[in-house]
Amino acid sequence: MRLKSNFLSIIIAFVFIQNFLFLSAQSPVEFSGYLSEMPSYSWQKESGITLFDNLVHNRINLAYSPNDKLRMKMEFRNRIFWGETVSSTPLYKHIIGNDPGWMDLSFNWGSGKSYLVNTTIDRLSLEYVAGNFQVQVGRQRVNWSQTMVWNPNDIFNSYSYFDFDYVERPGMDGVRLQYFTGLSSQFETVLKVDVDNRLSTAALYRFNTKGYDIQLIAGQVNQEDYILGGGWSGNISGAGFYGEVSYLSSVSNKNDNILITSVGGNYTFKNSLMLTGEYLYSSNLKDYEGGFAALIYGQASIKTLSITEHSYMLSGAYPVSPLLSLSVAYMGFGFPVFNSFYVGPIIDYSISDNLYISGIFQIFSGEIDQQKELSALSFVRLKWSF
Repeated sequence: MRLKSNFLSIIIAFVFIQNFLFLSAQSPVEFSGYLSEMPSYSWQKESGITLFDNLVHNRINLAYSPNDKLRMKMEFRNRIFWGETVSSTPLYKHIIGNDPGWMDLSFNWGSGKSYLVNTTIDRLSLEYVAGNFQVQVGRQRVNWSQTMVWNPNDIFNSYSYFDFDYVERPGMDGVRLQYFTGLSSQFETVLKVDVDNRLSTAALYRFNTKGYDIQLIAGQVNQEDYILGGGWSGNISGAGFYGEVSYLSSVSNKNDNILITSVGGNYTFKNSLMLTGEYLYSSNLKDYEGGFAALIYGQASIKTLSITEHSYMLSGAYPVSPLLSLSVAYMGFGFPVFNSFYVGPIIDYSISDNLYISGIFQIFSGEIDQQKELSALSFVRLKWSF
C-alpha cells in the first residue's frame, strides 16, 4: 500500500506543479517563502560527542484562487544537510526521508557520506467555500491549539516545541469540513489517514462567551484511543489566560486512560517586556523512557509532549530596540523536585526588512531514567524572506 501511495503522491504533486505553472501564466499566483543558512554546533557531555553541521533551508509557498470559492495550495521545503550528523548517522537519510502521512511527499534527491538533499511537501490541498461552509481536502494543517508550548488539543499534527526552524508546523492528510455558525462560533469535523492507514476522526465546536474563546472536541485518535477534550483562551485583568485538556481512553483496554492538560498565561508590561508561564500535566509520563533525545527527535504526539508527569515553562521576551530582541525560556521537568531542565536563550537582529540573523541556544541538563545528561546546541541562522 505504501508503494501505491508513494506513486500516487508523485502523480498528485506533479499535477499540482503543472497546474501552478499553467495558472501562473494566466493570472497572478500567490508566492512567498524564505531562504536560510544555519551552521550549528552540538555537544554531549557523557559521550563526549561534538558535531558540526550546516543546514540550507528553502521554503516555497504557492496558492491560486480562480474565484472566491476555490483555492489551491502547495507549500514545500527544500533542505540541504551537510556535516557530521549525516556522516555519523547511517540511518539519517531514512529518518529525514520518512513521511508519517498517507501520501509519501518526502523525497531524498541526493545523498553522500556527509550530505543529504531533501524536499518535503507539507501542504497540498484544494479548498472550497460556499457561504458559511468550507471544505479542504489533501495535506493541510489543522491547528486546534489554544496554548503556546504544549498542545493536548492538537491531535492531528502534533509538533515539538524545540523544532524552532519549522515555524509552519507539519500537516496531515485528510478532509476538513467547517461550518461557521456566527462571527465567533464554528463547528468542524476532521478525518485523517496516516502512513499505516489508521484513521483519526474528531469534531470541534468553538464559541465565545464572556470574552473567552471556548472549544469542545470529541473523537478517536489513530483508531487507538477515544478522546474528549476542550480548551479556552481569554484574559484576566489584562493578562492572557489559556489552557487545554484532553482525556484519552484506550479502545482495546478500557482501564488504560490518560489525562493531559496544559494551563498558561502571559502579560506584557508597558516597556514591552512579555512574560509567559505554562504548566503541563501528563498522567502517562510517570515512567517515560527516552530522555531528551526522544523529546527533540522523536515522533511528535500529544502522549509524549514532555518527558515527565509534571512540566513547566517560564519565558521572557524583550525588544531592546526596533531591530534587536532578546528572549529566554526555562523548562523544568519533574515534581516536587525538578531534577531536569532546559534553557533556551535567543537573540534576533533585523538587518533589513526581510533579512534577519539569529543566535539560538539550547541547553538540556538533568537526570533521565537514572542517568545524567548534559548537552548543548548552538545555531546561527541567517534568514531572507521573500
